[in-house]
Amino acid sequence: MISEGTFLTSGDLVGLEIKIPIAAMKLQEFQQYLNEKKIGLALFIHPDIIITYFTQLKPSYAYLVITPTTAAFYFTALDKKPALKGLAVRPLSKNWSKAYKRVHKIGINNRSLTVAQLERLKKIWPKATFVDVSLPLEQLRRQKTKEEVEKIQKACQITSTAFAALLRELPRRRLKTELDVVCFLEEQFRQQQAEPSFPTIVAMGRNAAIPHHIPDNTRLTKGFLVVDFGAKFQNYCADMTRTVYVGKPSSSERKLYFLLQQAQEDAIRAVEEGTSFTVLDKVARKRLGRYSSSFIHSLGHGIGLEVHEAPTFSDKKMKVQEQAVFTIEPGIYLPGKLGIRIEDTVVFDGKVKVLTSSPKELICL
Repeated sequence: MISEGTFLTSGDLVGLEIKIPIAAMKLQEFQQYLNEKKIGLALFIHPDIIITYFTQLKPSYAYLVITPTTAAFYFTALDKKPALKGLAVRPLSKNWSKAYKRVHKIGINNRSLTVAQLERLKKIWPKATFVDVSLPLEQLRRQKTKEEVEKIQKACQITSTAFAALLRELPRRRLKTELDVVCFLEEQFRQQQAEPSFPTIVAMGRNAAIPHHIPDNTRLTKGFLVVDFGAKFQNYCADMTRTVYVGKPSSSERKLYFLLQQAQEDAIRAVEEGTSFTVLDKVARKRLGRYSSSFIHSLGHGIGLEVHEAPTFSDKKMKVQEQAVFTIEPGIYLPGKLGIRIEDTVVFDGKVKVLTSSPKELICL
């Protein structure tokens, strides 16, 4: 483990007033890895999310260079010079690489670096060996720090607050279309100094049978209305899906919704340390019974700086671990008829905690 005591501040991010321990972002753990593997430096180029991970900044353009003993953030004139303690902050000039000319082994993030960027690096270090460091970075990010969980929890609170506002607004019948609902929710985020984690999904009736339906001018009429959305607060994401009913549902529609709710709650209750995510998926599908074939996607995904990140549920080796944050989101999709989905963002810290607090019983409007 790494010691506390070194701090960085965000400088430019709106609404960010708290100090963040740079140790909590696991910089020293990563530097230890570089030292063990005899990697002279690791280089990350915008828009690599790793820059945000280690600095808590989201620059217009920047480089982050980490060696076994130092870390430097290279910014451009597009941004105000940030105040970062624990990292050297330098302008990105044509000669920025001179300080690292003698390095012979360089770590890169294969999951972000483009071919063109790699070719440029090979021209700067023609004799160097380039090695992929994406896996250890994924492992660091998979286990969230206390500060990261707090930010995700705040994003989830903002999301739940926005949904509560939507439930108050829908009965007034001023929101006429899917796009009206999108605009309403995203305005709720802005009022709380947040932004959408991803393009909001609002799907009415048979549109909801398409999990990633793109909202349009479809009018809100009788049937299931799926709302899949999440706020991003200080770079960290929330993800929640709720399904409400516009009008009065039939008995069979109520039973279908209740079945899905049971499947989602069964999967959440099954979360324990060391449990495979594929096992959780099986728990949900077992409850769905004959409708399991209508559940056409993974049970969930990791979430943090990105709305989709490790752990990956389809990977049989992935298991629940301490401080993991992920979603649980089973769905039932009947093409041409309807779709329903219930999703929560949860954290495991010895026991599972649901961070998205909106009600999950069937709400009829």
